[in-house]
Amino acid sequence: MMENNEESRVLLVDDEEDFLTASSQALQRRGLEVDVAPNGVTALEMVDAKQYDVIVLDVKMPDIDGIEVFRIIRRKYPNLPVILLTGHSSIDDAFQTSKDGIADYLSKPIDMDDMVARIREVVVRFKQRESEDREPPPPPDSSVPVRVILIDDEVRFLDSMKRVLERRNLDVDTAESGEQGLTLLKEKLVDVVVLDIKMPGMDGLEVLRRIKTYYPSVQVIMLTGHPSYVTAVEAIKQGAHEYLEKPPDVEKLAATIRRLFEHRQSQVEQQQAELIQDIRRRYPD
Repeated sequence: MMENNEESRVLLVDDEEDFLTASSQALQRRGLEVDVAPNGVTALEMVDAKQYDVIVLDVKMPDIDGIEVFRIIRRKYPNLPVILLTGHSSIDDAFQTSKDGIADYLSKPIDMDDMVARIREVVVRFKQRESEDREPPPPPDSSVPVRVILIDDEVRFLDSMKRVLERRNLDVDTAESGEQGLTLLKEKLVDVVVLDIKMPGMDGLEVLRRIKTYYPSVQVIMLTGHPSYVTAVEAIKQGAHEYLEKPPDVEKLAATIRRLFEHRQSQVEQQQAELIQDIRRRYPD
């Protein structure tokens, strides 16, 4: 990767020649170093031959589509961020690739200033993540209970999911509305929230927004019986960690809850370590 005083090196991948020419020139005028590739095969060859800081990749291409190109890049270069250009991606692709490592989404037609801002933000974010990954936190204490809240307006669904998750040694509370769920969050410590999107009154996206505002370390799994690409991307932007269709596979849901709990524990331990270091800097012996 480049030094901080250098501009980002971008590979722009799209099968539309006019778009490639116009966009690369516009990005270069804004100070970025840009290479272009007219298809997925060429892009993969260029990624193998040269270091880039970010790939901007169209979803719809004739040889290998953008999702497959992303997955190949992800396997070979897991720390290389990819921004998807999309207007046609499916809900499954959108959320799956996001949690697998897609850095951002842009829709055509694209504002060039917005693209530049997104590129620079993504490069900074992934560099920070790469730095943090060099010193992984210690593994979480497996004896700590996983505290879960299920928020859904379907009472029978709540009752059945509570029973099956508790049989898997999870500590589960339920709430029949977004308002009730937020009240529970005020009253007790929670690690993971499993949240339905479609609810009367306060919907799941509004509940998600409030959770991430007031309880940012709580991990959130969104559930939906009516998948929507727009909703999935909005949930990603607001901080959702997973997006599952109803009814969820119980084993997958339980495994996801535990994985997110471990992630939260690692974050908490890292924050505690940073706080201790800050105190020591402020008040040396």
